[in-house]
Amino acid sequence: MNNGIKKALSVSFIIAGILIVIWYFGLHTYVSLESFQKNKEYLKVAVEQNYWKSVFIFIISYIAIIAVFIPGMPPMTILGGFLFDMWPGILYSGIGASVGATCSFLIIRYILVNIFKNNYAEKLDQFNKKIAIHGAAYYLLTMQLIGIVPYFIINTLAALAHVSTFTFLWTTFIGSMPMLFVYTCAGKGLASLGSIRGIFSPSMMIVVLLLVVVLLIPVGIKFFSRSRD
Repeated sequence: MNNGIKKALSVSFIIAGILIVIWYFGLHTYVSLESFQKNKEYLKVAVEQNYWKSVFIFIISYIAIIAVFIPGMPPMTILGGFLFDMWPGILYSGIGASVGATCSFLIIRYILVNIFKNNYAEKLDQFNKKIAIHGAAYYLLTMQLIGIVPYFIINTLAALAHVSTFTFLWTTFIGSMPMLFVYTCAGKGLASLGSIRGIFSPSMMIVVLLLVVVLLIPVGIKFFSRSRD
């Protein structure tokens, strides 16, 4: 068994262990809407009494989830809006998402490089050509903002292409802002709900509409690109 496979298995066992712990202790039940509503006042008081401790725990948890390749950006960002309100929620989620993505970026670059390099050889070649033409920062930021390519693939290609860590960090922070804004709006809306029926209020419908618009941007870009071609 070569070193690449051993490293991949080690990371897989760590991820599996984290998921087992979450499931065993029932931590997954705390991210449901019913749980939010049931514990809303308790959570708000706990955050107010231990604000910076709550911020620290939230950011560290966000970083850990993203770093081990768990797709936790939507629920964690919604939770941030729920606990910390709009703009602080965006800021804390932005820090967690960008630092967590950078950790996964470094894991791929220094631990799982052999496995991913073989699987992404063709895409990596195209990615390097685009970087050579447009520059690493511009191309990464554009890909992050328009969202045509999944974030995980962007992270992987950037790690394999030896994009600088600092460039990856700040482009990820800025590029994730549109999605963070929408999900934080959703979390803020949850905090103001008086009941489950409040999901269908005008404010929540606006949040859903914003999310649909953001998700449809890549489709529109592809359509107009093909039309021009």
